[in-house]
Amino acid sequence: MKSCFENKNLFVGIDVHKKRWVVTVRTYDLELKTFSMSPSAEELDRFLSANYSGALCHIVYECCFAGFWIYDYFNSNGYDIIVTPTNRIYRDGSIVKTDVIDSRKLAFQHSRELLRGVKVPSIQIREYKYIFRIYDKEKMREGQILRQIKAILEQKNHPMKWEKWNKQFVEKLKTISFHDKIFNLKFSQLIKEYEYVKDQIKDSEKRIKDIAEDDQLSIKIKRLEKIKGIGIISAVRLVVYLFDRDDRFIYGEKLVHYLGLTPGEKSSGEEVIRQRTGLIGNRQLRAIIMQLAWVAVRKDGNLLDKFERVYKRSGCKQKAIVAVARKLMMKVHAVIKKEEEYEINIITSDRGKAA
Repeated sequence: MKSCFENKNLFVGIDVHKKRWVVTVRTYDLELKTFSMSPSAEELDRFLSANYSGALCHIVYECCFAGFWIYDYFNSNGYDIIVTPTNRIYRDGSIVKTDVIDSRKLAFQHSRELLRGVKVPSIQIREYKYIFRIYDKEKMREGQILRQIKAILEQKNHPMKWEKWNKQFVEKLKTISFHDKIFNLKFSQLIKEYEYVKDQIKDSEKRIKDIAEDDQLSIKIKRLEKIKGIGIISAVRLVVYLFDRDDRFIYGEKLVHYLGLTPGEKSSGEEVIRQRTGLIGNRQLRAIIMQLAWVAVRKDGNLLDKFERVYKRSGCKQKAIVAVARKLMMKVHAVIKKEEEYEINIITSDRGKAA
């Protein structure tokens, strides 16, 4: 018997939480059902198949802690599903916010084609990104331990507080003996943790270098690595986070907007506030690009001219280096998209085309 929902478009909004999901199913004109369920893609699949057999289900949920496993499940089972950024959901200004309201809002806005889906990375790229997250946490912990040890030496007024941190310095730290035996034990544990973290960082860097041999990414990575100031770790990071697929950032402006390198303005009457726009992506990545810009400005005359012009006009080095970072990333974009080698002193237009 043919289902009454055969080939009918249904829009399914899922408000995702750890312990439960709130799901809304609607047509373009009518809400059919809103209900709470356990966080199980299989269970929702069975519900949709049993109650709306033959329907064309269009599913949406917000980017959240759950990542993309929900997307993976429904996409592999033939459903039309998108993951939408939180900042793309229209807010009506209501002070009432519940899971039910959020679920209904997702389904309704999806039915009106108001929601944009993110480009979901492949499972392999996601795992590469996990390696970088682990690596960044390890580097962060290394810095914390360094500051802890330096603070202890400073507070004890130990003569080693002035020495440069290197491998020999770490060996000297192992010979230090303080007044209290219990504190000595804890201090030695701190040094052991530092050595362990350093070993983990070396292992992570080795894994990242292994990514550079990936068949689909290696050419792009090698091209970026040839740019002065960009090492193998940074080159792999840029490709994994920005250039893993060819349909991302067709134009350079989209890339620099994503990185928060686009100038913007808020005006009201006589008040004019200039600030950057964008910054949709990874803040850690943006910070690394700013560091690369400081290196590149000393090696590329065209970038140096850009820095000097902006600095002369604004009197602010931070604004000048942001402008340089924007221009640098436009060049990098052109290198990747045109499959050409990076050349210094080459001017790029706003569309990222080399001239």
